[in-house]
Amino acid sequence: MRQKLASIPALRRVRNLSRALRTELQWRSFSQNEYARYIATHDDPWAYAETPFTWEKFDAAVELLSSVGREAHFRRAWEIGCAQGAMTIRVAPICEELLAVDFVPLAVERARVRCRECGNVSFATWDLKLDSAPSTFDLIMITDVLSTFGGRRDVRRARDKLADALALGGYLLYGDYVGEAINRNIQNSWYGRLLLPARAGKIARVIGAHPALVEVRRRETERHLLVLFQKRFDMK
Repeated sequence: MRQKLASIPALRRVRNLSRALRTELQWRSFSQNEYARYIATHDDPWAYAETPFTWEKFDAAVELLSSVGREAHFRRAWEIGCAQGAMTIRVAPICEELLAVDFVPLAVERARVRCRECGNVSFATWDLKLDSAPSTFDLIMITDVLSTFGGRRDVRRARDKLADALALGGYLLYGDYVGEAINRNIQNSWYGRLLLPARAGKIARVIGAHPALVEVRRRETERHLLVLFQKRFDMK
C-alpha cells in the first residue's frame, strides 16, 4: 500500500516536502550553549571522517581562492566559524596571516591543537551576532554558518558587518550545505521557496544584493554551494 501511495505524484511531492522540511528545520538557530554541549560530547561533531562530501567542499574552497589569489596568497584572512579547524588547516598555506574564530571556546581550542604546526594562524573566540569585526581583511571566509544563523534580517546584518570589514578589492567566500539532490529540487521549487527557511541559494542572493559586493566565482559540489564575492574598488 505504501508503495502504491508513493507512486501517486501529488502524494509523492507531499512526502518529499515533508522530508525536506524535517531536514531543513534541523538547521534552525542553535544557542551557544547547545553547540558547546554537542561539541563537548563528540570528538568529531560534524562527522568529517565519515562525510567525504565535506572534504570535497574544502578542496573546492581552496580552488576558488587560488583562482583569484595574488600568487595564490592572501595577506590578511579571517575565517568565521572555524569549528575544529578542518578547513583552517587547508586554507592556511594560501594566507600570509589567518585569524580563525568561532563562538564556542572548546571548538577554538581543538582548532588550535589541529593547526599547531601552522605558524601563520591565530585563534580567538568571537560571536558574529554580538562582536565587532576585529580588523580589516582582504579575505573573509564564512561557510556552514549563515544557514543556521536566523532569518533574513540576521543574514543582512551579518552581511553588512562582513562587507564593512572587507578591504577594497578583497574577497568574501560564502558557503553552505544544500543537501542531497531531492532536497535541492524541493528548495528550488515554488513551494520550497515559499515555505522553507533561508538556505544557501537565498542567502547568496542576499549577500549579492549588497551594493559593495560583486559575485566573481561560484562552485557547487555534491552537497555544498560556494560563492566568491569581491568588494568593489570604487566603494568608500
